[in-house]
Amino acid sequence: MAIIGIIMGLVGAAVGIVVGVVGGLLGMVLGLLGGALGLLPLMFPILLMTVGIIWLVKGSNTRNVTGVRADGGGPALPHNPSNPR
Repeated sequence: MAIIGIIMGLVGAAVGIVVGVVGGLLGMVLGLLGGALGLLPLMFPILLMTVGIIWLVKGSNTRNVTGVRADGGGPALPHNPSNPR
């Protein structure tokens, strides 16, 4: 009977250790999520400004511009009165 009691005690201790580790990890995750949620009102304007600056800098890149190109085009037309532009 003593052996059965010792084995049951070891099994109970192992279950307690596993439950304690899982509970600790879950507590850490919930604590980090709560901290992130608490920092969200402070970080949102900074994130918004960062995205806006990246958007402005990326938009000013000449390779991304679709309107005006710096290509030379064709040869220049001669300047005479019979050839109006």
